[in-house]
Amino acid sequence: MSLDRAASTPPLLVPSGSVINPVVLERRMLLPVLDTNALLTHACWLVQNGYQYDKVTALAGTGRATPYIAAHVPGEIEVHLPRLAADYQVAVRDVRRLLGAQILPALRVVDLEIRDHLSPQTRRILHVDPKLPKKYQGDPDDAPTMALAEFLGPCVIVTEDSVFSRFGFAVIEWIPVVQSVMRMAGLEATAANALVVLDWALWLFGAGVHRLAVLARGNPLAATVMVGGLLWWCYTNGWLARDHWRRSLSRLGDVVKPMLELAEAGMTEHQTLSDSLVVVEPPAYPATEQVAARYLARCGRPLTPGGLREALARRGHMVSAVQLRRNMTAHAAFLRVPGDLWMVGRPVQG
Repeated sequence: MSLDRAASTPPLLVPSGSVINPVVLERRMLLPVLDTNALLTHACWLVQNGYQYDKVTALAGTGRATPYIAAHVPGEIEVHLPRLAADYQVAVRDVRRLLGAQILPALRVVDLEIRDHLSPQTRRILHVDPKLPKKYQGDPDDAPTMALAEFLGPCVIVTEDSVFSRFGFAVIEWIPVVQSVMRMAGLEATAANALVVLDWALWLFGAGVHRLAVLARGNPLAATVMVGGLLWWCYTNGWLARDHWRRSLSRLGDVVKPMLELAEAGMTEHQTLSDSLVVVEPPAYPATEQVAARYLARCGRPLTPGGLREALARRGHMVSAVQLRRNMTAHAAFLRVPGDLWMVGRPVQG
């Protein structure tokens, strides 16, 4: 699918703003990894078509699909921007302004170490097959994107580069891929927010019941009189009758049924979208810094080594805060901010 054919595609309805707590939903979160071609063609298309339907910032807006790019991408953008702008017949300054003010701030750049590029999947990208045309051959600039997808995996590579589709790591028609990731993230954000609200409601209800129990233990006579009076009032008004309870449960079922049907439809749609995506899976035995980076990339906020240790322990990864701090200090992917807080990736420079 070309960008021109996608011009009539309506914007997808996803929750506005970030999800309350991205990791409250126990479901693996797919992150999009973008390459230079996809970013530039999207920016040029936006300028050409009146700045509508910015899918990159919409991805970030779901709260469960922050887009990431490899460290070489900003430099590649400057190199290839004049050629792409000429192809789309748009002004370079307009594309550069859109990138700097809107698209690039929605991304995070991840600097990798040399060892992160040595995994089997990344090495396959660089394999040269003399029987294939040049456009299907990998080059050194493709390796960091693949390595980043493995480092933060599971990830979806958003690209127009044929080498990724050749090895089965991406789908070349990237616009449907972005739309599917956006819709999946939107469904997940809605479900996560519903869980948070339900947890708040249960906590408030439990706190209220606990408070009433404390008051009843301290004033047993008054509590007995109040409960007895309440039961008598309910009886005289017919609230304890069997027919009343039957009607109430029937009305409750009428209210709950559409909600259950909506939830089932959402789960079915999510599974269908998930099955349609080509996902780069992480290694079976990840290193400590990989485990830390994957959680930090998804939790939506920086964490201290102690907070990260507790979060990872809840997911079965036992590692000390001292070890986490040591590994994050030694790896370029992590950024330390005031308060001994750590995050993965950095803002785009300039």
